[in-house]
Amino acid sequence: MNYNYEGVNKQMMNKGFAMIFSCLFSLSSISGCLGDGLFSTGENTISVANPDWNKGDFWEYSVKTINLEVSTTMVVSVDNDATDYYVGAGSLEDAKRHAVLNHNPALGRIQMSDFAVYENNVPQKILDFPLKESKSWSFSLYGENEFITSVIGIQNGKVEISAVSDSGARISYIFDEEARWLSYFEYINPNGESQLTMNLANYGSGFTGNSYFCRGGDLYDKEFNGPDLEVYDTVYVNEGHERYGNWNYILYFLEAETGSSGSGELVLKDQLGTEVLVETFSPGVIRNDLGTVEGDSGNWTFELSLSGESYVRMRIAGAIQYTYAV
Repeated sequence: MNYNYEGVNKQMMNKGFAMIFSCLFSLSSISGCLGDGLFSTGENTISVANPDWNKGDFWEYSVKTINLEVSTTMVVSVDNDATDYYVGAGSLEDAKRHAVLNHNPALGRIQMSDFAVYENNVPQKILDFPLKESKSWSFSLYGENEFITSVIGIQNGKVEISAVSDSGARISYIFDEEARWLSYFEYINPNGESQLTMNLANYGSGFTGNSYFCRGGDLYDKEFNGPDLEVYDTVYVNEGHERYGNWNYILYFLEAETGSSGSGELVLKDQLGTEVLVETFSPGVIRNDLGTVEGDSGNWTFELSLSGESYVRMRIAGAIQYTYAV
């Protein structure tokens, strides 16, 4: 009897391949399509390392702060030394706003080794590289003693991070591996109010021109409500920053809202008793004003009178201005 060994071998090989593909398909179905391979152990091995920055790298954001319209700001890497990147704003107005509101954590200095941002001259690690899913750490920011922080997920080079403090304040943000910095950032205060939202609109390298940073010193921040209120308060403007010297000028940020029956007047006097700022509030107005007044050290006075339905918040800070040519 003659056997067709070639045909038998082909049939056996075809059956073998079919069995192998069937097994592989079964394993693939069990392990899932999002694993690290067909024989994945289930562990997430995705890791995002810290980036490198160069002079002239920039990031442009749309920014929404509480009670303010959406604006844009540009953050620019202007220089570096042995330990820190120096980061400025694309406009002097943005730099001043940061000095009195302290809202953008990227401005000033960022530690090169771990991209920690500085608050009150202390580096705070908002990112803990290498970033891996479920990784946890803590940092302090916005006056909160500790945010417990964790990586929620990583997908397509975007790392989603959540930070929560004991007071209930929350920060949600995304590190974008391609952009090499944050593509989203939102800070929600303990009252559940969104204080700051930043969305990355554009980024790149090769920025040229001036960039600015105003080193601020928080001096005064108080809120007042009508209907009938008289305030005479002292604002102690010290002799400058404890480490970097005298203030170049004094910044203020004024929020005011009066109802149909509301009115008021605000007066700020320097240490010589000179009225450097006088504001009146008529019924039915909303004010959100950033301003600059000249002056440096000594005891200043703040006077406010309110009547009817009225609200005022006044923030005052000293500022040292730096201008960088990029």
